[in-house]
Amino acid sequence: MSGKRTGRNGFGNLARKAGRSVRNSGLVVRGVAGMHRVGGTILRYHSVSADESWAHDYVQNSLVVAPEVFARQVDFLAKRHRIVSVGEMVRQMHSRRGVDPRTVAITFDDGYEDNYRNAFPILREHGATAAFYITTGTVADVQVPWTVGLRRAIRLCDRPGVSLSFLGERSIDLSTDAKKEVTIKMVTGIVKRCKLDEIESILAEVHEEMGSRTDLRARRIMMNWDEIREMHGAGMTIGAHTHAHYNLPSLDTSDVTHEVVVSRRDIEEALQAPVEHFAYPNGRTDCHCDARVAKLVAVAGFESAVTSLSGPVSHRHSPYCIPRLGIAPRHRDIARLAADIQYSRFRHQDQHVVDEITKVLPVRGSGPEGGNSFHGNSD
Repeated sequence: MSGKRTGRNGFGNLARKAGRSVRNSGLVVRGVAGMHRVGGTILRYHSVSADESWAHDYVQNSLVVAPEVFARQVDFLAKRHRIVSVGEMVRQMHSRRGVDPRTVAITFDDGYEDNYRNAFPILREHGATAAFYITTGTVADVQVPWTVGLRRAIRLCDRPGVSLSFLGERSIDLSTDAKKEVTIKMVTGIVKRCKLDEIESILAEVHEEMGSRTDLRARRIMMNWDEIREMHGAGMTIGAHTHAHYNLPSLDTSDVTHEVVVSRRDIEEALQAPVEHFAYPNGRTDCHCDARVAKLVAVAGFESAVTSLSGPVSHRHSPYCIPRLGIAPRHRDIARLAADIQYSRFRHQDQHVVDEITKVLPVRGSGPEGGNSFHGNSD
């Protein structure tokens, strides 16, 4: 019986490898890149840094883009597409005409300092705009994101192993960098499924057992309010990404409301301007958005909410479940980026989540300027 299962699994693995080989072949990439596309595309970035070893202390290497690569990508997008703001993309979702397939929006999550230092000048050089979704409780490293603190505590731990009570006291192997990465991924996944009191207990134990060093803030990780205000004044969109970056579907409703409302309030007070766009945090988890959370985001007064689900930006879906294409190392190849922008139109990840949110919060606008009648006017 086990042999049959192994055989089926082996065949499945071979089929997946063959599918990836075909998908990644040069002819297919070039062919798909030239296809007509339905709907727009929103790209999701995190870090733009030339110092990967430093950036790796606060984010996975797969989420770090070198400045020269980002410059090539923006240059390609400016020449082959029409770079628009998230607000413009949302207005197109509400319009009778739907979303122009040439449109692309650029977004950044979390609010890393390298966004201001490296990405912002490149965007200005190309006359391009982008949205920066800020985790407000972490601005200027007042408190680094829990994901950053967790990553750095484990990476800088000089013990070969530790025991953690929430893992049943079993010893965790930290003898190599690769094993530390496995531990980071495992513990991060656990935290994302917990409620607030459990999160605080887990993180406190990790920092205590890892013997967290005191030099974690030797260099600033997150943007400060002056930098955020400067980008806003230059035409960049500043959106909210919660106050503390917890995974919202795992939290009680009162805690979700606090995370959403406080983040909007913080940015509006700092910018003296309305904040209309939101990004759900923790996209690399099984469930980072659902209908309950989406409704709370809408009630808080936001006009849109972007996800980390892939798919086209279409007038058929809710503005509170907007998909984005995550930028990955393979997108150093511009042909690969062009093809993936086209591939993204074929399907939505977690279609049931998209359908659930769209049923509760459909696209309401019908005129060219749109407008969501659920809670107020469009921007």
